[in-house]
Amino acid sequence: MAEVHVRELKGWEEMEEVVALQREVWGRAESDLVPRGLLIAVQDEGGLVAGAFAEGRMVGFVFGFPTKDPALHHSHMLGVLEAYRGTGAALLLKRFQRDWCLARGIRKVVWTFDPMRGVNANFNLRKLGATARTYLPDHYGPMSGINAGAPSDRLLAEWDLLSERVYARLYAPPPEPEAAGLPQVNRVEREVPLEARLDLEAERLLFQIPEDWGRILREDPGLALKWREHSRLVLPHYFARGYRLVDLVRHPNRYVLAKD
Repeated sequence: MAEVHVRELKGWEEMEEVVALQREVWGRAESDLVPRGLLIAVQDEGGLVAGAFAEGRMVGFVFGFPTKDPALHHSHMLGVLEAYRGTGAALLLKRFQRDWCLARGIRKVVWTFDPMRGVNANFNLRKLGATARTYLPDHYGPMSGINAGAPSDRLLAEWDLLSERVYARLYAPPPEPEAAGLPQVNRVEREVPLEARLDLEAERLLFQIPEDWGRILREDPGLALKWREHSRLVLPHYFARGYRLVDLVRHPNRYVLAKD
């Protein structure tokens, strides 16, 4: 496995590498890229642009910026080249971001992610210890590349940097939670959402999502839209009742919702 190290970036040449990584990781159109000039400007005003390096090249990056709350940082992008996923690069970038934020008095980081992508949910909730309780329908409008094909619905991840949960997940993640016997708020068959159950009440609940959202986006836009409509019905309903997403169980992919 390639050895990975992380550091802050400097100079326009390294910012241009970040732009190239955006193209390669997400296949984005030029209009959807964060340009090097903006990366430089945000860094000059207190933002973070850090890169992960392995085998003599930049293989990933994280980009975030300050907010109106001095104790809150918005992490806008994190991307790692496909060939270097599984090397720990993404986790090292987030650990670096946490340390960087804490050194500046920042106590919380937020970012958005697609509720249908199980790999991202597993990373954000299980490995990082973030939680989510806010649903953002079509948050970015039409998107290009790997995100094309459905409205850009997102969850808002909340990462409390000083919580015991976050530290434990970052450095000693627990085993996957036991899902047997937990009520499930939706019924899914063959990757198709068939029923929403909006009257369940328990300390923990499950919400199933697709196994391969990327394939659905590419091959079945009608089903992708159905999933968006389904998640818009179910997740905001349970968030309003005091639940938040706290974990993910794999195969099949199911979120764990817990009461605050």
